[in-house]
Amino acid sequence: MRRIGNIYLIFIVVAVISCGRRDSVVVLDDPVSAPGFVGIADGHFVVDGEPWFPVMLNYKAEMRMVDGEVQVVPAPWYTDGPMRRHFDTIASWGFNAVRICLDADYSDFDTAAMHRAVHRAVLQADSAGLRVMLLVQPPLDAFWQEYTEGLLRYMADVPALWAYDLMNEPLYFDPEPRREKQSADSIVREWRKMVRRNAPHQLFTVGLAEPIEVFEWDPSTIPVDFVEMHTYHPLRVQSEMWWYSHYCGKPWMVGETGLPADDDSVSYGAQMAFMFWTYRYAKINGAYGYGWWEFQDCPLDVNFEAKYSGLRDSRGRAKPATDLFKHWFCLGVGIDEDDMVPVNYYNMLAYKNVAATGRIVDKKGCPIEGAVIRGWNEDWSVGMNTFSDSAGRFRLVSNDICTHFEISAPGCTKVKFDRRLPYPAGLALPEKEREYQQIPVMGWGEEYGVLPFRDSALYSAKGAIEADMGDVVLERR
Repeated sequence: MRRIGNIYLIFIVVAVISCGRRDSVVVLDDPVSAPGFVGIADGHFVVDGEPWFPVMLNYKAEMRMVDGEVQVVPAPWYTDGPMRRHFDTIASWGFNAVRICLDADYSDFDTAAMHRAVHRAVLQADSAGLRVMLLVQPPLDAFWQEYTEGLLRYMADVPALWAYDLMNEPLYFDPEPRREKQSADSIVREWRKMVRRNAPHQLFTVGLAEPIEVFEWDPSTIPVDFVEMHTYHPLRVQSEMWWYSHYCGKPWMVGETGLPADDDSVSYGAQMAFMFWTYRYAKINGAYGYGWWEFQDCPLDVNFEAKYSGLRDSRGRAKPATDLFKHWFCLGVGIDEDDMVPVNYYNMLAYKNVAATGRIVDKKGCPIEGAVIRGWNEDWSVGMNTFSDSAGRFRLVSNDICTHFEISAPGCTKVKFDRRLPYPAGLALPEKEREYQQIPVMGWGEEYGVLPFRDSALYSAKGAIEADMGDVVLERR
């Protein structure tokens, strides 16, 4: 059994200090309101003028030929009955929405038959009391553009389908590995036209991963109706939520989060506590919704996170976290409490050996706040992030010396360069290979000497040897 710290250690490690929130968001040409459809108004999703907060569970499904007809069916590792029974179970846990993940390539099937199959699946969710966000294969080529346009028209009068997710985590799954921001903006602009033309009452989004998405799929400039962000690792989740809440410039929600739990290496109680605190933190930061990954554990030969993140174990038995949704998640659309910048926001993994410092400015020399600074060591084996503050300053702390850098900010251009900074020769670099994947899933553990609550010394790493790279200039787009 792997030894882990107490669940509350996560949130001691990410203790917070006061900081204000930006008050304004940008919503571009809203969909046409209609009875029963989800819209956006007054800082929330709304249905018929009333606030609606999606508490969403991710549900893996696939297209399959059944008795001569294309059907949407549960993922093959989901046990205990048909999809409708699963939806009833999900609703009984206190969820009011599902994200049906259908983004595999089913181009061998008849397009019209696929549309009918999706329609039946959405109506099954609706009959269980669940609204649907539908993740589809990204419409990046002619076949999938035609399919998606037809699906939009076919489902346009179904209020239960409240949103489309037209691409999952482009940071990892974009077929063009080094896309320019203008290209991503242009693609999403065309998707927006397609949605508005064919499904004027429904919303659409793109599922974004960690903040380095800003290097290509800039959340502040892609013209989605709302940002749906995904975040997982306990030492990063609060910082990533905080960054999206302050710099994406749009309504936002957590589309995926989760803590894997097998009740051995990670306890079911730890999973429940992670759910409680991440849900609460999302609401404090003004999230419009919250989504968990996923319905049931996957027994296949996959990594620990993929294998144990479900709310049912591989045999179909509900985990205790389902009681939390059922009995506790009854808060309103927000929590009236100041959002707080996490204590590890500028040094998420408590690195301590060296620091690259500098300032992010525009062409006029004005500071740029919220820039994402990414550094890698010489052989690209370890990467780490930090952010610029309100004065444009940054301090990228690492355990190994960074020589490769990539920097951008919301609404700004991107720069990428190599630089050898003037650190003293012969520096001792303990734990130089450590990246977040090597940190125990529950946090630092006692062996790393976690400091008392609200003490940020571990993360500020005042003893790190500094080297200054001066000003880095970005252009505002």
